[in-house]
Amino acid sequence: MRDHAVDLIKGWACLLMVIAHVPLAGAAWLRFDTMGAVLFFFSTGMNLWALAARQRGDDLRIAANGLFLIFAGFANNYVQGTLWMADVFQSAGMAMIAMLILNRLAPRWWTWLFPLPYAIHFANQHYFYWKIADGGVSSFFLAPGLFPLLPWLTFYLLGAHLKRYSSPRMRIAIAGAALAGFGLAAWGNGLAFNKFWMSPDYWLLGLAYGALLLDGSRRWLEKRPRIPMAELRYWGANSLVFYILHSFVIRLFQIWWPAGVLLLALTFAGTALLLRGGLWLQRWTRKQPPVTVLAGCALFSAAILVLEVSVVTGYLAQTFISFGLTFAFLAAYPAFKRLSERLPRLSPAQKPVPVG
Repeated sequence: MRDHAVDLIKGWACLLMVIAHVPLAGAAWLRFDTMGAVLFFFSTGMNLWALAARQRGDDLRIAANGLFLIFAGFANNYVQGTLWMADVFQSAGMAMIAMLILNRLAPRWWTWLFPLPYAIHFANQHYFYWKIADGGVSSFFLAPGLFPLLPWLTFYLLGAHLKRYSSPRMRIAIAGAALAGFGLAAWGNGLAFNKFWMSPDYWLLGLAYGALLLDGSRRWLEKRPRIPMAELRYWGANSLVFYILHSFVIRLFQIWWPAGVLLLALTFAGTALLLRGGLWLQRWTRKQPPVTVLAGCALFSAAILVLEVSVVTGYLAQTFISFGLTFAFLAAYPAFKRLSERLPRLSPAQKPVPVG
C-alpha cells in the first residue's frame, strides 16, 4: 500500500528541485535554498525503512541495488559535470548500504542515531580536520561539495525514524528541538545557511522542515476522503526518473530561453510529459531478459562515449549526446533490480520494536 504522504513530499521535492535548477534572474535564493535535496533524502529514508521493516532478509538485494546506484550514477555525474563528487545517486546508494549495516548492528535503536553522522561531519570541520578539501574517494564521505554521505545521512535516518515511530508527538518533538537549536545557532553565530558545507543552522532547519512537512501532510491527508494532488504524487512516486529527465529538459529548452519564468513552466510541462515516456521504457525493459538489457545498455553507453570523443564536436552536440548515458541508466536499472532478486536471502535482523 502506497504512503501518499511520502509521495506528496517527494513530489514537492521535485517541484523545489526544478525551481532550484532553473536560472531565475534576481532570485538567487530560489536556486540554492529551496531544500529540495533535504526532502528527497528524508522521504527516501522513509521508503528504505519500509524495506528494512519487512524482515525478509533482502539485505543482499538492497545492497546490490545501492552499489548499482553508486557506480551507474557516474553516468549522470559525467553528464552534469560533477564526476568524482557524491551526487544524488551516490548519496542514495551509500545511504542504503549504511542503513542496512546499522539495522544489522543495532536493529532495535539504529534510527535514533540520526544526529550522529552530522556530529562526525561537524567534528571534522571544526576540530579534527580529517577531510576538508575535495578529491579522492574520501570526497564521497566527508568533503564539502554536493551530497557526501555523512553530512546528508542524517536526513535519510530521520526519515526512517519518523516512519518507524509514526506518532505525531515524535514529529513535533523533533521539530521543536530542531527549531530551538536553530534559534540558538542563529543567535550565537548569525545565519550562514550554507548547504555545501552543511552549516548547523541549515542542518537544524532541515530537520524541522522534514518533520513538520510530514506532520502537516499526514494531518491534511487524513481529512480528505479522496487523495488530492495526483500529478504531484505521480512525480513523487517516480522521483528518480523525474530527477534524471528534468536536467535533459532544462538543457533542451535553454537553447531558446536561457532563464526565467517561461523556462520554468516549460521545464515542468516537458518533464511531466517525458516522465510518461521514461516510465514506459522502464516497463518495457522489465519484460525483457535482464542480462540482454544490461548488455545492450553497456554497448549503447560505450558507443555514446566513442562518438563523443572521436566524432561529435561542439558543446551543444556533445552535451545532448552524453544524455544517452543517463537514458541507458534509466533502462538498465529495472533490469538490474530483476537480476538482483536472484540473490540469496539472509536471515533477517532481530525484529525491531513496533512502530507507533
